Amino acid sequence: MGSKEFVAARAEKGGTKPEGVEPDRIMFYKRTHYTSEKGWSSLEAETHYNNMIDLKDIYTSGESFMTNDEIVDTVLRTKSGYIKGLGYGRKPNTTRATQRRMAELEYSLKKAKQEDASAQHDLQK
Repeated sequence: MGSKEFVAARAEKGGTKPEGVEPDRIMFYKRTHYTSEKGWSSLEAETHYNNMIDLKDIYTSGESFMTNDEIVDTVLRTKSGYIKGLGYGRKPNTTRATQRRMAELEYSLKKAKQEDASAQHDLQK
């Protein structure tokens, strides 16, 4: 896939399953690094995929838990703004980060509405 953005690579490789659900990053990694005709793009890619599957087996069957995104980040040592093996592109937000951002935006909106109401009240005096 080279240095294509994650979104572009996902769109090119058929980013959704037939049911309309996006594949997890582990399966997407396999789609972008393995073909039935040629096999794995490199020995490193195969090793990374096997490590992801091993971690997934460990962390979905025991007391500890890791999401697929956390597993991929651990194996590929993902850096901000770059998804190793998938290229440049914004890393998808976690649910927790999205919820935190939504709370911040809701607070900002509420504060702006209060300031607006206060300004309206002051103008009417």
